Amino acid sequence: MVSLLYQALQNKRMQEAKKFALDVSHTFIASIINMLLVFVISIILARHLGAYDLGLYRLTYTFYGVATMVGALGIPVAVIKYVAEYKEEIANLDRVVSAAIITSIIAGFIISIIMYLFSHNAADIFRMPQMESQLMLLSPVFPFILVNAVLYGVLNGLRKMKTYAIALILQQTLMTAFTVILIYYELGVSGAIIGIVISSIGVSAYLAYNCRSYIHLILDGYLETTRKLTTFGAKMFGANLINMINLQADVVFLGYFLTATNVGYYSAATGLSKFFLVVPQAIQTVSYPATSEYWAKKDILGLQNMIDKSVRYSALALMPTGLAIVFFAKEIVVRIYGQGFQQSALPLQILLLGTVIFGVACTSIGGSLAGINRPDLSLKAAGISATANVILNVALIPRFEVPGAALATCTSLILMTALFGLMTLQTLSIILNLKWLAMMIIAALIGFAAFAAGTIFLNQYILGSIIIVIYTGMALRIILKKDEIDEIISIIKSAGKNRI
Repeated sequence: MVSLLYQALQNKRMQEAKKFALDVSHTFIASIINMLLVFVISIILARHLGAYDLGLYRLTYTFYGVATMVGALGIPVAVIKYVAEYKEEIANLDRVVSAAIITSIIAGFIISIIMYLFSHNAADIFRMPQMESQLMLLSPVFPFILVNAVLYGVLNGLRKMKTYAIALILQQTLMTAFTVILIYYELGVSGAIIGIVISSIGVSAYLAYNCRSYIHLILDGYLETTRKLTTFGAKMFGANLINMINLQADVVFLGYFLTATNVGYYSAATGLSKFFLVVPQAIQTVSYPATSEYWAKKDILGLQNMIDKSVRYSALALMPTGLAIVFFAKEIVVRIYGQGFQQSALPLQILLLGTVIFGVACTSIGGSLAGINRPDLSLKAAGISATANVILNVALIPRFEVPGAALATCTSLILMTALFGLMTLQTLSIILNLKWLAMMIIAALIGFAAFAAGTIFLNQYILGSIIIVIYTGMALRIILKKDEIDEIISIIKSAGKNRI
């Protein structure tokens, strides 16, 4: 009897592992496709319009991101948590979804009005008159964006990741298609902004259709449920807003101290570096609701295994790739953006150090503290890191310009990772064996030193390729366990049968 129970438990855990991996594969594929499509937009802006217009677009998009974050009030993150908990309780599920949608519609209209009225003031602050018209064009989108965020949260909480992934791809595809068409017809940056608006409206219809079984708008318990969502969401809102500041302060200060052209050069570097967050963000999308489930069931062993795999799999994807980009940063930037963007190479190399560390040890498990109802700890870590980031940007940008912004961001990301990692391990009472990580870091340093010294005697492409192949082989051997290799092969076969 005991052996049967043990076997049943093992089978259940294997099924959960496969479900987790398949969910991650869906969000990963969607993230890769979206990132490539984002690249298409940035490359078109860079090659056909120039660094100034790329910088103007990036600054406008930064305003869009901040306004969306403020308007959401942390509600979409709260929706993920409570939908995951109430998926079997229809009455509570209806209250949560209804309150979130109604509140988001109201907040969206308020943000739209504010954006329209204060677009001129924002343009004056950054000494960019063209920004005013871009912000005015963008203003109608916010009711759609905020409701979309809630519906994405519903799909995420229910772990319907295939539908979630399709929606992400659809939105970015619409945005890219309309941007390309409108830029072709010489609408410039305005075409890219209109693309954001059209794609947001288009994906709203798709999300509403696929979530129709869970949308039963009621006012029963509206105030109480809204208070519940915003109480939890306020903590996540604070953490996410500070994270937004942490990740966008460099762009804002570059625009303030320097010019849109400098922002354009920096955007080329950050656009490439953000590729490294695709895998850990895909993992986090699934690990956040999964953490809530494990914690509610008091399955600490399952939680520890999930977090351990999340970190290791992120490292396996990021560390070899990061080393390759560091070796060939200049060639990659010039090949993608053109000769005029050579000065984006050094900022890219600086950013990669912080981005890889942040992606491996922070982003992949970034929802863990929220999943156990301790988003206040994320807020503290993010607050300290953002404060350091602002101070460093103010100190370094006037003196070192674009590389100074990269160094400020890199330092703040490493600080955030250290703080968040310690808080997560202590709060969840889990123990992770990180000897493999130390070995990979040492091997990366040795590989970089060998590349720097060896290019005197050997062609850099041949030498770099040899080092990367050796390093990747070491990563597979050090990071993965034998049974995991068999499991990954099985998952890949399953994923092939369940394509998006």
